[in-house]
Amino acid sequence: MDAISFILGVQSRDLRSSQMRDLIFRPPGVSDENAETLKASATLIYKDEDSDEETRFSRTISTKGVGEYRVDGKAMPFAKYEEALAKIGVLLKGRNFLVFQGDVESTARKTPKELVQWFEEISDSSELRQSYEEALEKMKEAEATARAASQKQKGFWKKRRELKGQKEEAEKFKSLVDSKTKLLTEFFLWQLFHIRADIQEKEEALDDLNGELETSNGSVEEVANSVRAAKKEASSARSASSKLEKKRVKLAAEVDKEQPSIIKTEQEIKNLKKKIASEKKQHEKIAKEAEAREETLANLEKEIKEYGETEEHLQQEYEEMKSSGAQGEVSLTDEQEAEYGTIREAAAVASAKPRHALGAANRKLENARAKAGALTEELNEMKARKDDATSKVAELVERKDKLEEVSFVHCFVIIMCL
Repeated sequence: MDAISFILGVQSRDLRSSQMRDLIFRPPGVSDENAETLKASATLIYKDEDSDEETRFSRTISTKGVGEYRVDGKAMPFAKYEEALAKIGVLLKGRNFLVFQGDVESTARKTPKELVQWFEEISDSSELRQSYEEALEKMKEAEATARAASQKQKGFWKKRRELKGQKEEAEKFKSLVDSKTKLLTEFFLWQLFHIRADIQEKEEALDDLNGELETSNGSVEEVANSVRAAKKEASSARSASSKLEKKRVKLAAEVDKEQPSIIKTEQEIKNLKKKIASEKKQHEKIAKEAEAREETLANLEKEIKEYGETEEHLQQEYEEMKSSGAQGEVSLTDEQEAEYGTIREAAAVASAKPRHALGAANRKLENARAKAGALTEELNEMKARKDDATSKVAELVERKDKLEEVSFVHCFVIIMCL
């Protein structure tokens, strides 16, 4: 088995040695110098069953570790030697010819990837890896080219559809242009027909007018006389119109002169109306304040009256008590005298504040009444001024209407004269 493995190119790690030169037999008594000439060799004879042809495979190893391979006595490199063995079905990489110790176990432990690689080595497909990868790259490039061509084809189809649509639109446009040309031709013929008819009608009307002209030539002189008379009347009307125009200019100057005063008066009326409205609001406000103060004054007077009655009642009781004490020899105690003094002081203090408020309210009331009187007088004065301005505006408006009427009559006369 070692000899067969050695011939079939098995490495030393799979044989019973660490190096190939350990396979060389060294007889006893051989020196180291003579040992260098020693070699180990083996030959395997393969016979073909069909042709009975024999092939000799030989391998030799020297003590220097240099090996030699021969097929039928012809030396060759290991790659050629491996190809020759592959021709008889011996695949050195696939190890399909010998089963060594541990091969079954190592085969069972192989991963799927390692098994695939092993099958590729057995089937020699691993040698086609480079060709396969090159073909795969070419296939990818071809697919990319096909996709690009497909995209171009889609673009061409899209462009073809667009061109087809443009062609249909162009044909449709051409047919419409032809139809338009035909309709324009018919329209122009129709116009020519009616123009010719109108020319004939105009010629007939011209003949009629020529006849009427001959008839009316006789009355031209009469019309000329009438025109001369009308010119004389127009001349007199123009002179009258000139006089009226001067008068109108004068009246217009007077109107323009009075216009600023009218505008000023109208503005004064507006201002007076605003001031009167403001004074009315102020007067109403003052009237409301006066009513409120009169009500407050009435309350204070009522309160003072109540305090006065209380004081009078207390004074009367005190006098009665004093008089009864003099007759029946009854006098107030010190506590009663102190209580009486306290009540009297409290009454005086309580009535002082209302009296002061009453005085202030009376003063405010008098001021409000005086202010209301002044505002009333000013309101009456404003009303008088308003009535005066209103009458003045009415007078100015009347004058303006008269001036406009005169101007209108003048313009009407000028128009009639023209």
